[in-house]
Amino acid sequence: MKKIILLIIMVSLFINDTSAQVFNTGQTLKKGVFSVGIEPAIHLNGGADGAMLYVHAGYGVKKGMDIAITAGLGRLNARYVGANIEFAFANRMSFAVGAHESGNFGLDGTFLFDIPIKNGIAIYLGLDSDLNFGSKINALIWIPVGVEIVISERLNLLFESCIGINTYHIIGGGVNFYF
Repeated sequence: MKKIILLIIMVSLFINDTSAQVFNTGQTLKKGVFSVGIEPAIHLNGGADGAMLYVHAGYGVKKGMDIAITAGLGRLNARYVGANIEFAFANRMSFAVGAHESGNFGLDGTFLFDIPIKNGIAIYLGLDSDLNFGSKINALIWIPVGVEIVISERLNLLFESCIGINTYHIIGGGVNFYF
């Protein structure tokens, strides 16, 4: 019951104007662990300018390192495909670099860290950036803020907002399954 109440509070906090394209915490997957996530999201004031549905997959390559791919579809034929490699560099902190295609090719960089609240619940935040190459080069910056709620060893809920510093905002949430 406490987890449900916390979930409702966090969703209502993030429904203001924030983001969800990171869909990740400051920790990497353990070696040999495979994850699949589903994340409905809303882009506000740009981007897809509406709903997107993202599917995420990741694999723990070795201790402190994982790889991930993401695909997304949205309104007005919006699409997103990307991949990254994430490295843990301190307890509850990680840095990911990658590339994506969403109409233009781009490079990604994300720094995240976790703040444990209690057993099975953590808040995470950091800095996310894209460098998109189109007719001109655009550098986009977000501040991701989210909550992870561990339901079981194989299922987590994530709710996230990416606050656009010089770009659109994203609000999303979903489930991650671990195998």
